[in-house]
Amino acid sequence: MKKRFILIIVLAWIAASILPSCQKEGNGIFDQSATERLEAMHDELQTILTGESNGWLMKYYIGSSQSGGGYSYTIKFSNGQAEIGFELAKAVFGYEMDKTITSLYKISDDNGLVLSFDTYNEFIHYFATPSSSYYQAHGGDFEFEIRNISPEKIEMIGRRSRNVITLEPLKKSGAEYIAGVINTANTFIPYYLNGKVGSTDVNGTVDYSSRQISITTDGKTTKRAFCFTDEGISLYSPLTIDGVSIQDMSYNGENMKLVAESVEIQGSVPSDWIPYSDYEGAYELLYAGGFTASVNLVPDIHNSTYKLTGLNSNFDLTLNYNMQTGKLGLNSQMIGTAEGHSIYFCAWALEAGGSVTWATNAGMQTVWNGDKENPVYSFESNGYVWRTAAGNKCWTDSFILFAIGDDIYYFDRASWGTNGYAQWPYMESLTKK
Repeated sequence: MKKRFILIIVLAWIAASILPSCQKEGNGIFDQSATERLEAMHDELQTILTGESNGWLMKYYIGSSQSGGGYSYTIKFSNGQAEIGFELAKAVFGYEMDKTITSLYKISDDNGLVLSFDTYNEFIHYFATPSSSYYQAHGGDFEFEIRNISPEKIEMIGRRSRNVITLEPLKKSGAEYIAGVINTANTFIPYYLNGKVGSTDVNGTVDYSSRQISITTDGKTTKRAFCFTDEGISLYSPLTIDGVSIQDMSYNGENMKLVAESVEIQGSVPSDWIPYSDYEGAYELLYAGGFTASVNLVPDIHNSTYKLTGLNSNFDLTLNYNMQTGKLGLNSQMIGTAEGHSIYFCAWALEAGGSVTWATNAGMQTVWNGDKENPVYSFESNGYVWRTAAGNKCWTDSFILFAIGDDIYYFDRASWGTNGYAQWPYMESLTKK
């Protein structure tokens, strides 16, 4: 009798264990194989991607832990082709800002769904393509692992960077959206940020070049990468302050305010900030304690670059304008070729022993004398430091020409120089005429 009772209990337990599985089968969760479920997701993704008449906004972040910031692409999917717009179409490639480039895409199975742009596209491959200046590229992706799919948002992971990349339906044409992004980027000048979120005081800074915002509250600083939108900025991930979550903020270029619902943060610039347009004009360049050259600063890409002309008829130099600091930067750069060698205007650490580098981050920046009527812009190192083979620190105080190939080639430098020399030792200042 006792054995029979135990057997009944065991059978009841087995029946109870089996019952939920049978119920789940009946609900259809295991009606499909893993392959069939993946095929269904593939079809769902394809349908959603091609179903948006305006296409999609891709918020694309580059570099390890988003160190290079975020950029906007617009993508319209149809019949295996992707028509792609890019906010840097004009700034980097010189195209009209509404330029699009069409190439192929595919959705494949590689331990899950992967969206890849498998034929070369000048826009979508830009951040992932190595160059002589960036031999490891810019930390970008062209293959994306699909994480979540919905008509409102597709969440992906860059296969190289491991950054979260999102696709969101566009509510306007891609050209209109890119125009809005460029307008925001061209008017976004705050360097300092101050405000209050709830009862918490907030202050911070903006790094325009790497598209990072640093926010300090209660002595703790948090950094977030951001991308420009057609109305303001969007943070890589929400920032929570005093119980308030902030991610998308509108920007007013007239008063430099960032607004997100009840949150308002005031932007400002340094006291020695110079607007882009003020630099245009004729100058006297002073270097080496007495050598001079008559040069001109000519606007190039608005709020981004200037051309310096007059050093030599063989080349012009590009100076970068920093929106947040209002300074111009003169860095190492390629200016031409000689017998198969690339000619570089190289950063030169004369005071530190004479080491030379053509690293494009090495250079100098301007410092305004504060006189609006008679402006003088002195040169100082931009802070980039390199080391010699012996370990000595070097910083830029001068410039010199070299032709670089497999080795350093000593071409006829005098014909490329100023005042008979292809050297500009101890760069001092630009005085406006």
